[in-house]
Amino acid sequence: MTNRTVKVNIDGRDVYGFPGQKLLDLCREAGVDIPTLCYDPHLSTHGGCSMCLVEIEGAKALARACANDIAPNMVVRTDTTRVTSARRLALELMLSDHVGDCRSPCTLACPAQGKVQAYVNLTALGDFRAALDALHDNIPLPAGIGRVCPAPCQKKCRRNLVDETVSIREIKRFVGDWGIASQNLGALPAIEENGFSVGVVGAGPAGLSCAYFLRRAGCSVTIYEREAKPGGMMRYGIPDYRLPQEVIDAEAAWILSHGIELKTGVALGRDVQLEELRLRHDAVVLAMGCWKSQPMRVKGEDSAGVVGGIDFLYTVNTHNPMKVGRRVAVVGGGNTAMDACRSARRLGAEKVYVVYRRTREEMPAEPDEIREAMEEGVEFVYLAAPKSVLVDGDGKANRLLCERMELGEPDASGRRSPVPTGAEFEIEADMVISAIGQTVDLSLMGPSGTLHDGRHMNVDADYATPLAGVFVCGDQQTGAKIAIEAIGNGHWCADSVEHYLKYGVAKKPFVYDVTNDALTEKDFEDEPRIPRVHPAEGSVEARLAAPDKEYARGYTLEQVLSEAKRCMECGCPDIRECKLRKYATELEACPDWVSGARVHRTEDENARYVRNMDKCVLCGKCVRVCDEVIGVHAIDFVRRGFDSTIAPQFLTDMESSDCVFCGLCVQACPVGALTERRIERLPHQTEFREVRTTCPHCPLGCEIILNISKADGRVARVTTDLENPASPNRGLTCLRGKWIFGGDDRITTPTRGGEPIDWSTAMAALSEAVKKGGRENTAFFLSASLTDQELEAMRPFIGDSAVTVKGITKLLDLAPLDRATTSVIQDMARLAAAVDLSRDTSQFDPKLKALYAVGANIKGLLNLNLNMNSGHSNSRVFIGCAPEDFPELSESAPADSVVLSVNARPDANSLFLPITSEFEREGTYTGLWGGVLPVHAGPLPPDGVKSLRWIFSRLAGL
Repeated sequence: MTNRTVKVNIDGRDVYGFPGQKLLDLCREAGVDIPTLCYDPHLSTHGGCSMCLVEIEGAKALARACANDIAPNMVVRTDTTRVTSARRLALELMLSDHVGDCRSPCTLACPAQGKVQAYVNLTALGDFRAALDALHDNIPLPAGIGRVCPAPCQKKCRRNLVDETVSIREIKRFVGDWGIASQNLGALPAIEENGFSVGVVGAGPAGLSCAYFLRRAGCSVTIYEREAKPGGMMRYGIPDYRLPQEVIDAEAAWILSHGIELKTGVALGRDVQLEELRLRHDAVVLAMGCWKSQPMRVKGEDSAGVVGGIDFLYTVNTHNPMKVGRRVAVVGGGNTAMDACRSARRLGAEKVYVVYRRTREEMPAEPDEIREAMEEGVEFVYLAAPKSVLVDGDGKANRLLCERMELGEPDASGRRSPVPTGAEFEIEADMVISAIGQTVDLSLMGPSGTLHDGRHMNVDADYATPLAGVFVCGDQQTGAKIAIEAIGNGHWCADSVEHYLKYGVAKKPFVYDVTNDALTEKDFEDEPRIPRVHPAEGSVEARLAAPDKEYARGYTLEQVLSEAKRCMECGCPDIRECKLRKYATELEACPDWVSGARVHRTEDENARYVRNMDKCVLCGKCVRVCDEVIGVHAIDFVRRGFDSTIAPQFLTDMESSDCVFCGLCVQACPVGALTERRIERLPHQTEFREVRTTCPHCPLGCEIILNISKADGRVARVTTDLENPASPNRGLTCLRGKWIFGGDDRITTPTRGGEPIDWSTAMAALSEAVKKGGRENTAFFLSASLTDQELEAMRPFIGDSAVTVKGITKLLDLAPLDRATTSVIQDMARLAAAVDLSRDTSQFDPKLKALYAVGANIKGLLNLNLNMNSGHSNSRVFIGCAPEDFPELSESAPADSVVLSVNARPDANSLFLPITSEFEREGTYTGLWGGVLPVHAGPLPPDGVKSLRWIFSRLAGL
């Protein structure tokens, strides 16, 4: 090997490389991460992305690290301002013409950035445990939020372009309730302590969220709460009939169980001072919310009988006696106003009015809340604003004087402004509830100056205040918002606090997302229309008869599974591995300033993968891997300039090209332009667990890598390792090895005659089936994908019985397999057939038209010295295969069958036993040349499925 004799100084550190080595490779070896989209050590240099630019001392221009060889005493700088700016510009130019969705629009619309596509599709699979874990990545209070959230995610759901939105909120509620009912909200993670202490003031949704994510980051966290219980506005500002307090109790207790200390009955400014907390902790987060009702600023509002909306709800939710008037007027149009008017009805008010200065169309309250309030007898008075509260002789409110309004021009909120008309009228009301908004009680913050200006908190975009180590989040930072926004706000504040503690500077995370806002109903014309599922509700009479009882029942199991499957799985399936998004986030790209008219390019799908050229950045890796590694050259650059794209010759589709579907172009693509056809309901943001194993589809014994979804344990795709020189296939793969890795259509219960039976009955029936015909007259049909260990377990039971081996296709017919293999693997298959099997043809019965032996373990089968003869049989046992795999048997007399398989369809004439698939087994294969190859289980088998070794170890003595 060439010695490392070339000294290069990289960012002030001397490293040594080989003569002729690329600068980019040396930087990687030295642990210096240089971004690149187009470079691959196995391919020729392209240099098209301009992301690997560096400064080389003595050179006037920036240099591409991928195209420059190292030279003695070269001095390189990889992280200067000039380099970073040039990389960012190159990135922004590519992003300006990159069309698609990184994350689904519902996720981006969620203020907490909940992984909607993930937890909805995991719910569709019935994997509620994984769905709840996905929810907890961003939303630690899913059962509570699933009841009260106005669901901004649903407003952006692409299903709206087909029929009706997916009921994301109800799905979230079901999953959260499942966790509470099962008393298993989630296993507590192993937390690596970082030595920092943080005090959080306020145990509302923002404070709980902030504490939760700080604790997961390793901080020691103490929450100081003035009330007796945690929950904040979710507990004390939302009525029990919408959000039962036991739901808050369960979720808050789970959050605290992570090791968070809660001190209740401790109010800032009364029981503890801010300076005390600053001395006690490394950082302090203020999350006290907005508990001060906004005044109406009308005459008489200080009269008896006038109460703020949040003060009214606080009294109701603490179950203190609250005497409401006979007639109640609620001023406001938000959700607080809806909670107040409906609570007043439940407390016995005979007549309740909602006075709102705009029309129903402009009301910010949720439409369902408005509808339900009307059903419960609340009367809405639109285009009216309070002018004064009129009182009786005792100074108590008895009427509300209002002024008629009309709508003018839109204001900053986008709604038309109410304009006074001068016309007045009165409403009889012996109680007036002002629900026009809430604000922070700044009296707790001391005099104006450092922390606030008398109206607002002094807090920057990273949640930091002018006081070192003091942060603000939730409603106290943003003003009164919805609870899901407070949860998200608390999360990002926790991230900013963690950055401050580690690096001395507050900084919330930056995440870049490409969005596609140009889609219309026309883009979804082929999507089937599926009616939305609506949960049951209690009647109006039942609601009012049980005023504190929750009336919304949520989804049943059948309903939630049906509704979750309506999700169209929006978002890019390559999001976790997309280098374009990774670098855009790291460099905080902003391509808007270079954006312009976009060039629409083709998008086509085939049976195996999707080509979306709207996402292509023309890095050329797919062209080069097809030409230089596979030797096929099925695709190339087409056209020039802005219209340039990559396509097969004459712009045909891939099915008509020379493509052999080896999948290496998909594997090489650094962005989402080439993606595997997704397995159903795959969470796009899932992480993969990689398992190296041996491909079971032919006798060559190629190494493949199973990519297992960490979210639900399924095989999501198959990749290979071009870096492994010991791999029999040297990182190549064929159509079968790349794309055929099983399905989800599993049967997990033994059946006889199509009816389920238990395993003890099934084992007895299997033994009886063989004894019935006599072991010598039983034909065993074996899949050649069985491991050596499985074959050894079978041999004592099978003995010298007739055995026919079945695989995918005939070994000697590999060559004409319609581009199923690359030319390299075809040559290897022909060589294997000529060298090995030709020696042993004498042991195959000449009555067989062909030996069905394509499977990884043909050599292992031969080593068993079984009689390879289908012959006459009274009983047939299919192991790892099924009767339909043998069309030649259809001509023979029908016989009862025993099928030990994965996906075979049980019928009235068969005994069926579900077994582990080839990707759920551990063991070894004897390869075609006699070498022992490892087999590693990727996914775990479903409950109720048994291994062949388990089955035959119990039958061997029968």
